[in-house]
Amino acid sequence: MSATTTTVRALCIAALSVAGARSAIAQAPKSPAARPPVCAKGVRVFTEASQVPVPYDTLRMPPADGPVRVTSPEEAEAAELAVRGRAGSVGATGILIVDQSSEENGMTRMRRSVTALYVAADSARAQLACR
Repeated sequence: MSATTTTVRALCIAALSVAGARSAIAQAPKSPAARPPVCAKGVRVFTEASQVPVPYDTLRMPPADGPVRVTSPEEAEAAELAVRGRAGSVGATGILIVDQSSEENGMTRMRRSVTALYVAADSARAQLACR
């Protein structure tokens, strides 16, 4: 093998390595942008997906310390404020709450699904609500 052939082969391998690295960088998932925290009263509550302004991003909300059991309107209000606070801690401007209920032995069991949302168009309102 001549010196020219070896040099050309080395250049081709180097070019393929750079192209592969660029491709890997282009395909790497972007980390979510950090959002400024929002106070609990700045987080809007939506009960239907159709109410949420678009576009929006979903955020990962910190979990509750444990199951939340509510037996009075006062406890319900405190629980909602707590979930809004957890969502706001990651920069959510809103939450989508979907309730599901079932009857068992004469008792109603309610399960709640909560999704933290960031709506860019709503971020100024959320920050103003916290002042």
